[in-house]
Amino acid sequence: MSRPSITLPPVLAIGFSGHRNLPDENRSREAIRRILAEWKSKVPGVVYGVSSTAAGGDLLFAETCMELNLPLRIFLPFPREKFRADFDDATWRRAEKVMAAALSVEVTGASETPDELYYECGIETVQQSRLLIALWDGAPSQGLGGTADIVAFARDQGRPVIWIHSATAVVQHLNQDSQLLHDPEMEFLTAMPDPPTEIPADTPLGKAEAWFIKVDENANRVAPQFRRLAAIPIFCTAAAALLSGRTSLPGNSSIWLGLGIVLGIMAATLPTVMRLSRRQVVWTRVRTAAEICRSCLALWRTPVIYDVVGSEVVPELAGMLTSLNFLNMSDREARRASLEEFKRLYRADRVQNQIEYFSRHADRAARKIRQYQIVTWSSVFLAGYFNLWMVLNARGLDYGLMGNWKPVISLAATTGFQIATVAGALLIVNDYQRRRDRYRELHRMLIQWDKQLQLSQTWPTVLRITSMIEKALLAELIEWRSLIRHRKVPQK
Repeated sequence: MSRPSITLPPVLAIGFSGHRNLPDENRSREAIRRILAEWKSKVPGVVYGVSSTAAGGDLLFAETCMELNLPLRIFLPFPREKFRADFDDATWRRAEKVMAAALSVEVTGASETPDELYYECGIETVQQSRLLIALWDGAPSQGLGGTADIVAFARDQGRPVIWIHSATAVVQHLNQDSQLLHDPEMEFLTAMPDPPTEIPADTPLGKAEAWFIKVDENANRVAPQFRRLAAIPIFCTAAAALLSGRTSLPGNSSIWLGLGIVLGIMAATLPTVMRLSRRQVVWTRVRTAAEICRSCLALWRTPVIYDVVGSEVVPELAGMLTSLNFLNMSDREARRASLEEFKRLYRADRVQNQIEYFSRHADRAARKIRQYQIVTWSSVFLAGYFNLWMVLNARGLDYGLMGNWKPVISLAATTGFQIATVAGALLIVNDYQRRRDRYRELHRMLIQWDKQLQLSQTWPTVLRITSMIEKALLAELIEWRSLIRHRKVPQK
């Protein structure tokens, strides 16, 4: 019996923004219920709601999610104690019931005025959603943070918006997206081969770890192959030049000339035939997905949901990020980790591992640079020596070089220069010098950050440092990803 393929659950996050004062709460509730029930039936995986719990529309949306058994992610504009002041007793009891059932309750924003805090809460709702439901009368906001502001932001970001008129309950679709349920990147990653050994995936963390192992192993499989294949045209070019030079020696030169022409043609056509650019696209996409997943797992036990890299940075991986965040929210045990436990695990499994990795690879890159430089300069020296010998003999200074040896010495000089050229090209293709400098810089930074982590005693400080670490580790991959963003995704 074949085991099921490793996948992430398809997840659609639906955000909400709405008025507090509603002409007919029952009619608004029914409109929200119809829309949520429709999307629940259309999505093959999980639908969850993202909203605040302010009185009025927000609370109606959250209660309707509970009624339909849809998970909830709650954002508050300020801490719960201060938020309580906006409610009467009966409405606050409703809000507390919703927050108790939510997967996650998070405080957003860092501003000082209430309007700015509500605005930031609404913006975060849009950022963490793929679709926005707006219960809105169509009029401009009376203050910063109103529903009109949130709708305008969502439309500007290209988010699909379902507008329920708060007075008439008429529904309109703004910024419709026919591809909302179609995620080519997730389909591409899911279609990749599973690891040869079965991985337990019966918990949220287990599912995320199994997905990471699958993507990471595929990235490891593709990367070395790409570099080896990229070197083949370089060797073909050098061999073609040497065979062309071989025609100066006695014998049937047409054979060597023909072989040189064939190798020259191969060098020109192999990058296309071997699809080197396509392979690079595959590796960049898979490696980026693997490293973002690794980053999510590294911060799995923090009290906040992963937000180091969002869909605004890597829109193609929005589906994967949403699924991983949902699994993280579902793992209530992870939220119970203490600060010291998280620091110990993060420093050992992430920071120290990366320090050793960068140290090892910086040393390896430095060795490769020295080796290639030795080959390059040795070859150039020998080729120069042979050329000098040829020049001196050409000027009548006989240094014991017989005439029939001159073609051999000439070919030897050409060979030396070709070896130097190949060594220099391989040094560039493998990017050893930049990698060495990059590894050394990250090694130095991680040692400094690790010391700061060791001394940090509060979650905000620890989260700030870990966020810097994760962004530094992902920066280069995000840059590579942006370079191939508009290339076609290979399907096989």
